[in-house]
Parts: sequence; C-alpha cells; structure tokens
Amino acid sequence: MGEGDSASAEVPERAERLGPVVGASQIVGAAIVILALLAVLAALAIGRAFAVPVILAFLLSLVFSGPCRWLRRKGIPEAVTAAAIVLSLVAGLTASTAILAIPASEWIEDAPRVAQQVERKLKDISGVAAAVAEADRRIEEATTGAADGAEDPVEVVIEDTSGPLTTVAVGAPMIVAQTLFVLILTFFMLASGNLFYERLVSVLPRFADKKRAIQIAYDVEREVSRYLLAITCVNAGLGVIVGVSLGLLGMPNPLAFGLLAFGMNFVPFVGAVIGVIVSFGVALVSLPTLFDALTVAGIYLALTVIEGQVVTPWLVGRHLSLNTVVILISVAFWAWLWSVMGMIMAVPLLVTFRVLCSHIDALKPIGEFLSGPRR
Repeated sequence: MGEGDSASAEVPERAERLGPVVGASQIVGAAIVILALLAVLAALAIGRAFAVPVILAFLLSLVFSGPCRWLRRKGIPEAVTAAAIVLSLVAGLTASTAILAIPASEWIEDAPRVAQQVERKLKDISGVAAAVAEADRRIEEATTGAADGAEDPVEVVIEDTSGPLTTVAVGAPMIVAQTLFVLILTFFMLASGNLFYERLVSVLPRFADKKRAIQIAYDVEREVSRYLLAITCVNAGLGVIVGVSLGLLGMPNPLAFGLLAFGMNFVPFVGAVIGVIVSFGVALVSLPTLFDALTVAGIYLALTVIEGQVVTPWLVGRHLSLNTVVILISVAFWAWLWSVMGMIMAVPLLVTFRVLCSHIDALKPIGEFLSGPRR
C-alpha cells in the first residue's frame, strides 16, 4: 500500500516537472516555424528576379500540361506540342505589343498634356480650383509685399530630360530577358512530359505514398488549369465586349482598350479600377462632354461588375470560389513583395494553395477558411 501511494505521488510531481519542458519545446517549435517563414519571405523578396519567372513558367505549364498529355496519347510528342504552344504565346505577345505600343507610347508622352486638359475641364465645371488659385495669388502678393528691400530671388530651372519613355526603355531589356526565360522554361517543362511525376514516385518509399502524391499532383494540375483557362476565357470575352462598346461610344483605339481590359482583369479589383480611371481620363480628353466620359467609365465599370459577380462565379464554380477578403489580402501581399507581377500571380497562387489544402488533412481547415461562400 505504501509503494502504491509513493508511485501515485510521483506521477503529479513528474507531470509538474515535464510541464515547463513541454511548454518550452512548443515555444521553440513555434519560433522555428516563424523564423523559417521569415527566411522564405526574405528569399522571395531578394530573389524576385529569379522567383517570378520560375513561378510564372510553372503556372503556364500547369495550364498547358493537360493538352500536351492528351495530344501525346494521340501520338504527337510533347516537344512538338510544347513548341507549338510557346510559338503561339510568342505570336500573341508580339501582336499585343504591336497593337499597344503606339497608343501606349502616345498615352505616356501625352500624360502631362492630358492631365492639364483634364484639370482645365474640371476647373471649367466646378470653378473651385479657380477660387483656390486666386486666394493663393493674393497670399503670395501679401507675403512678397511685406519683404521690403529684399532682393528678387533668382529662379533656377532644372529640366528633366529623362521622360517616361526613357524609364520604360531602361527597364525593357530586363523585361525581355525575363520573358524569354519564362518561355524557354515553359517549353522544357512541357516537353519533359511526366518526368516530374516519375521522379516524385521514385523518391517516395511506400506505394500508398506514391499513389497519394500522384493523385494530389494531378488534382492540383487539373483544378488550377481549369481555373486559369476559365479566367483567361472570361477576360478575353470581357476584352472583346469592352473594345466593341467603347468603339461604339466613339473612343479612340478601341482595340487597345480591349487588350487593356483583358490584361488588367487578371488583377482582381485593382485592374478594374485602373481600367475605369484610364478610360475616363482618355474619354474626358477625346470626347466632347463630361457626360460622355462618365458614360464610358460607367460602361467599363458595369461590364467588370457583371463579369466579377455573375460570369466568373458561374464558370468557375463553388468548389474553386475564394474568400473575397483573402483575395484582397493576397493581392496586397504579393503586390508589396513582387509589385505588378505579384498582383497578377496572387490569385493563381492562392488557388494552388487552396487546392493543396483540400487534399491534405492537416490543412483542410485552412482550405475551408480560404473558400468562398457556399452557393
């Protein structure tokens, strides 16, 4: 009886001794995870010039790997299909650049003049800016008149010869180099076929792990490619409708506005806002009245709202819908980390992570949190 009492007395004492140890180990584990996340974040920020093209090529390979595999079963080698896809991408980029080059350069060069015209039109309408300018002039006269005997200041004008086009030209070589790298890497990813899956199977030890890994990889590829293809088709349709609508309203370069709507709509929310602002500014200068400019901006806004609230949810489906707040946070985070390209890739990366979470038991609560409302 005494031995049992002593043994039972040792149990709470041992638990008390182990309690701080377990708590300390949990704190150390959490600290290691936080440090690892910070290290990954720093690596992504420092290696932006390398990471962005690699991830973009990976997303493109996800989109086109399904057609490559289907054509392989029809007897067409992956290398031939990959070459055709990359050449089609090159042709599309070349055509888009040729269409946008002239109006974009004109918009960039004429931006100061357009801003002055917009300001002048708004002044004529409101008259508030004129009153502010008059008050500013009177204050300046009063302050200059109070300084008796002061010498007139010598105005020094420093002319900035580096215009916006110069800035674009300086960054063009890096953009071209990264684009070529993306295309070449996409070609090799598609031409390699199932090499990635074969290596994945060979690394894992157990057959059950091999089967599960292959299933997850194929599911991620299928769902992400379905999402990206659906979004691309929706954006293409939006670009066509925007171009035709703005052309009927008398806007110059409607084809350029269609391409602008197509590209900007890959950036959720922010792209639509940029498109509305650009279309309103150009319309305010090109069209005779303010009402016409507001009509153009309203049509653009209405089309993007219909696309975002009706068309895209209907095509994408509930199983790939995302939480709107999470989308905004993701766009803001990747924009902070990788600027414009980060905004473009924010939602595809979020979809990829969402699909991964739905296939891993430990991450299913996170995947449920990232999901949109049930319809």
